[in-house]
Amino acid sequence: MFRLLYVIVSICVLSSIYSCNRKPKTEQEDNASISDSTVKRYAFLKFREDFYDFGSIIQGEVVSHTFYFCNTGNDVLIIKDLIPDCGCTKPKIEKKILKPGEESSVEVIFDSKGWYGSQYKSVALRSNTPIRDKSVTIKANVVEPRE
Repeated sequence: MFRLLYVIVSICVLSSIYSCNRKPKTEQEDNASISDSTVKRYAFLKFREDFYDFGSIIQGEVVSHTFYFCNTGNDVLIIKDLIPDCGCTKPKIEKKILKPGEESSVEVIFDSKGWYGSQYKSVALRSNTPIRDKSVTIKANVVEPRE
């Protein structure tokens, strides 16, 4: 019986000594450790606009439009690839790696040679975001030249 009592008292003494040596966490430290472990880091690509209509253009004309975007996430955004849906559409990007809050742009150049009528052309930006591909689209009504 005395051994059991001795063990219980020893455990209580040791636990009180251990707890006295530990520095208690402040509320801010406690919240920081919780938020660091639960907040997921990701990049997010957001366009100011994702569609542009040139209206009517003359066949053979080369037109371009610049689309602006920013990284609204909390991690670095990396544009891995630019994928036009047609050889007549050429994308040019200003900057491929953006920190959170930074902006960049992609210029979409459309060569209407050989095309006629209403044309929709897209360029996909492949990135490290949760939504892997995001596209911008241009529209042009290509008319024959007047002679």
